[in-house]
Amino acid sequence: MATSGAQVLGGRYALKEVLGTGGMATVWRATDQVLGRDVAVKVLNEQYAADAAFLARFRREARNVAALRDSRIVTVFDTSPDDTMPYIVMELLTGRTLRQVLDEDGPLAPADAVRVAAAVCEALEAAHAAGLVHRDIKPANIVLSGRDVKVLDFGIARAPFPAGGTRTQVVLGTAAYLSPEQAAGLPTGPQADLYGLGCVLFEMLTGMPPFTAETEVAVAYRQVHDKPPLPSSLHPGLSAKHDWVTLQLLAKDPLGRPAGAAAARTALLSILAPDQTTILSAQSAQSARTARPGQSMPLRTRPGGPDRGFAWRPAETILAMSLIAALAALALVLLTPTQATVAGSTPPSRPSHQAAATGPAGAQNPTPGVTPPVSVPAAGETSSARIAGALVANLDSGLHDGQVSRQAGQNLVQQLDQLLFGTPGEDPGQVGQQYLQLVQVFDQFKSQGQITGQAAVRVKADLSQLGAALGVI
Repeated sequence: MATSGAQVLGGRYALKEVLGTGGMATVWRATDQVLGRDVAVKVLNEQYAADAAFLARFRREARNVAALRDSRIVTVFDTSPDDTMPYIVMELLTGRTLRQVLDEDGPLAPADAVRVAAAVCEALEAAHAAGLVHRDIKPANIVLSGRDVKVLDFGIARAPFPAGGTRTQVVLGTAAYLSPEQAAGLPTGPQADLYGLGCVLFEMLTGMPPFTAETEVAVAYRQVHDKPPLPSSLHPGLSAKHDWVTLQLLAKDPLGRPAGAAAARTALLSILAPDQTTILSAQSAQSARTARPGQSMPLRTRPGGPDRGFAWRPAETILAMSLIAALAALALVLLTPTQATVAGSTPPSRPSHQAAATGPAGAQNPTPGVTPPVSVPAAGETSSARIAGALVANLDSGLHDGQVSRQAGQNLVQQLDQLLFGTPGEDPGQVGQQYLQLVQVFDQFKSQGQITGQAAVRVKADLSQLGAALGVI
């Protein structure tokens, strides 16, 4: 709304119109009469100006943001010289807050949601490097202007955090985006901001935060105690990568989240990279065809980068190639649209799960809808390749028997592929994290009734054996 007889603050900033009103302050569009430019002026509401605690918080925001120099964080130009009418002068941003975008337009396109989250990571990386934890990452504090993304409102940011994090007797933040440690009144570090970002990413992808309830207290309780659903369970078009990265950010234990904002950004951008979880890439297929007996083969290659993956022992090479073929064939089943069986026709038969694995000399191109023979591990065998082969066979059987949904099968196959062929074998911590993610995805689909009957029993047993073989349980 426009004002008549503009008020001038500090003899310099002429207030023009209200841009927004929050719980403790009002933001105005103003003109800097000295430099002749439009700015945003955040004025502390009168009822709080006399409150020492609110005034200190307001002053802290000015100092916090003024100390930061990053294109993803709103720039502070000036602040009031006294406490008569406290204000902060900031750059004027065009566009809408993410809150407005979600309320007016609904969920973002998945790629746009990932890009926004990655941009917020850049702001958090700068803040954390300066020793600041934002503690209130939410859609209302993120502004979108074209392809530009900026983070606002460091009013409840705290510093420092290196000596164990910040502690407060008052829970600050917004319940729908509050980390479990904040809700429980525990020390707060940079990982709290990553959890808040996970909540924001979940909402950008699905249109709703991961936890809702009738009261703020109930939402905070769920942040501490409840598991978030898979984003793809609410938006079926999302990939396993979206699920994986989002659930990493939403880990209850701060140590289960990415190591920092830079690591979170890398994980997010991997979603946008050319598909690196394709079950059988052309290069992997070529490697399988040309590998010599006793030679370890590269199972995954990044475009323009070195090969990485498990260095299979010679005795496991044939099993590894057989497993790749099994994963590829099951992926074809999962990605091929279901077609009605023609009257009088015979459904494609499945090979026995007890058939011997076929070596490279006798390998054939997999037939869509038919899983190549895969060995079930005999008693006492702990080969991860053999156990994973049995898991694939049981998923295939459950898919055909109606005990495994197409969505559940596709997600589990992608997770298994990432665990076996996309995780550096020399990093036990990352292997364990990927394994736990695979188990969590299984538990999620089982609880939703998308994996049932004997398929659920067999797959769960396979997962337990696989964890033991990998040395993570």
